[in-house]
Amino acid sequence: MNIIKPPAPPWQLKVFPIFTILGWLFISAALIVGLFVLTPTTVDYLSGNAKAVRDAAQFGTPLLAQLKTITAIPRWLEPLAFLGVASFMVGIALEFSSIPAILQNRGEVMKVCFPLLRENGGNNES
Repeated sequence: MNIIKPPAPPWQLKVFPIFTILGWLFISAALIVGLFVLTPTTVDYLSGNAKAVRDAAQFGTPLLAQLKTITAIPRWLEPLAFLGVASFMVGIALEFSSIPAILQNRGEVMKVCFPLLRENGGNNES
């Protein structure tokens, strides 16, 4: 009896889940930091104080510390979210790029199987 061994799967099928999950992790981290750090700080800064109080804040006051947090976090949060989207897209592209290799593998298996099927006449008996 002939044993048909299929070719090895393409390397992209092993790598794409890493990029896809990494992308979701980066996007989730950016969302969580935005929701639980940036949003409450911005709400406290804008709602608790009038504009005149915010503009007259002296150096070292908590208002300026809140303003510093509000302006500093998006500088690294936006690139983190962009990196997450880019990583997710790389994962999808790697998954799609494995399709031609999978089809080539299937073609090689079929090339070996068709003569065997013709010899047996299509019977499934062993």
